Amino acid sequence: MRTWTLLRRSLSHYWRTNLAVVLGVATATAVLAGALAVGDSVRESLARSALQRLGRATHAVESTRFFREDLAAEVGERLGGSGAPLMALPGLAADASSGRRAGDILVYGVDARFWSLHALPDPDLKGREALLSEALWSELGSAAGASVLLRLESESEVPGSSLFGTRDAPAHSLRVTARGVLARARLGDFALRPARDEVRAAFVPLSLLQRSLHVPGRVNTALLAAPGDDDARLGATLREGVRLEDLGLRFRVLESAAALQLDSTSALLDDATARAARGVAAAHGFQVTEALTYLANTIRSDTRELPYALVAALDDDALQTLARRDLPSDGDALLLNEWAAADLDAAPGQGLELDYYVWREKGELATLGASFRLAGVLPISGLAADRDLVPEYPGITDAPRLSDWQPPFPIDLRRIRRRDEDYWDRYRTTPKAFVSLRKAQELWGHRLGRLTAMRFRAEPGVDLPAVGARFAEGLRAALTQPGAALAAGPARIRVENVRAAALRAARGSTDFGEYFAYFSVFLVAAALLLAALFFRLGIEQRQREVGLLCALGFSAARLRTQFLGEGAALAAVGGLLGAAGAVVYAALVLWGLRSLWSDLLPTSELTLHVAPRSLALGALGAVVAGVLAIVWTLRDVQRLSVRALLSGSRE
Repeated sequence: MRTWTLLRRSLSHYWRTNLAVVLGVATATAVLAGALAVGDSVRESLARSALQRLGRATHAVESTRFFREDLAAEVGERLGGSGAPLMALPGLAADASSGRRAGDILVYGVDARFWSLHALPDPDLKGREALLSEALWSELGSAAGASVLLRLESESEVPGSSLFGTRDAPAHSLRVTARGVLARARLGDFALRPARDEVRAAFVPLSLLQRSLHVPGRVNTALLAAPGDDDARLGATLREGVRLEDLGLRFRVLESAAALQLDSTSALLDDATARAARGVAAAHGFQVTEALTYLANTIRSDTRELPYALVAALDDDALQTLARRDLPSDGDALLLNEWAAADLDAAPGQGLELDYYVWREKGELATLGASFRLAGVLPISGLAADRDLVPEYPGITDAPRLSDWQPPFPIDLRRIRRRDEDYWDRYRTTPKAFVSLRKAQELWGHRLGRLTAMRFRAEPGVDLPAVGARFAEGLRAALTQPGAALAAGPARIRVENVRAAALRAARGSTDFGEYFAYFSVFLVAAALLLAALFFRLGIEQRQREVGLLCALGFSAARLRTQFLGEGAALAAVGGLLGAAGAVVYAALVLWGLRSLWSDLLPTSELTLHVAPRSLALGALGAVVAGVLAIVWTLRDVQRLSVRALLSGSRE
């Protein structure tokens, strides 16, 4: 009898026992391959959900400060794609009629360019109209036409850790009218960051948000739909398009002072920017004057005191030029303008005390003091009358009167006299005192910067605007060269491949295929053990047949090969049936994840996605394990004699 004939007839004759073996392997295959299919489905569903929230955006240019809204279109055009400016701010919302609130929301300022980038119809938001995402609309319980109060969080331009910065993030209130719901299909769930929960967002006109924050023509995000995935090229393109103002820097031509000046929207120039500016100045042959401006609570002489005076610290060359003589190198020299000297009734050589505020590391405001010696009295002219030395301090430099000051630190308005108001009316931010830059940096230097302004003087008679343009371009190139990576300046601009980030987040740190496979290992082992036991039972029931085959000359090796062939065939059939069952198993698990265990995943929109590779791997793994289990059952075949086998003895 041929081997194949014996194999076929044995499989059909002992079909009841063999069916149990097939079902065991099929169960193991269904569980193992189904677990891998669940992993595929979760990954694909999360990736689809994350990409749907991004629309057609592939990259995002983001900054801690505001930059030109035109930067989005400029970079998009250079890449051969499109770009759209976007204002994205966290905040909270409250329905004015019901009083219901929603925290941790996103407020987007958008215009027609946003909808065009995503190839969506423009809802044409007007005035104070707003569209709410489905989740926010449901949480607030709003109706069309309802008044919604948005409270926006926006970083202060001036660092909160400095004296003139707001310690807490300033909040801006904005009342809008809810026009309706923005469906998910129309990007109502738009989000640049993968989120576990549903997106609660409000979409308002970009111009409205810019007016509310007093940043016309500026945004903090630019969306790009760029072809390809060349992040290096995109970064280089961004460097080419960035201007100094996008980095939070102000570069001005001061015709009255015949100089160029660099300062910052944050009121501090960081060390990297200062180094780059010095290098560009040296290359162009400019003379540099460096300044640090601070506010003294009090300048005190023996008998009088002067409240709230701006003090400008200058480098040694500028300070000695201002004094028109050499000053002591100990840094204790102080120059007063003639108004302040007369008010204090101070004469050169007299000692002066200066009190000032500093923020401690733990957030405590402390009053410290320093001693100086009056080295001279200056007329209010030239550099001593230059109010441009002082940067813009919100609540101080923009106040019409001293009594209208609203600084982020306590002041006693009762100390302000009529003559102080007169000085402000006439001279505004003109410093009343001048000290050494080295001394001032010891007292008031900050980790984010130790200068507030840098002034550059060219040779007399040059075309200052033209020279200024070349200087600005040189500084821009120095700050955006590879290695600087747009990290210089108060604004940290970065570009991120949001599409790639969404896909990485969708994969996550947990492989749900492996996760469910681990949890199913006992069920797989039990199914394989059951299949092996049934196969062993079948072998034991066929002892007389085995004895007869041995008597006819079949060797033990040939018998094991025969039974192993039967086992492999049964395992293969079980693997094929199990592959079909894996689809059913995966569908059941996904139903459970959508309903019973919905809190395990950041989305309930799970759909079945079966990769052929996962089915093949699951089936192959179960079949191989089944064959190994069957091999294990055949280890005793050669241990019984022919006589014992023919007699049916199992001892």
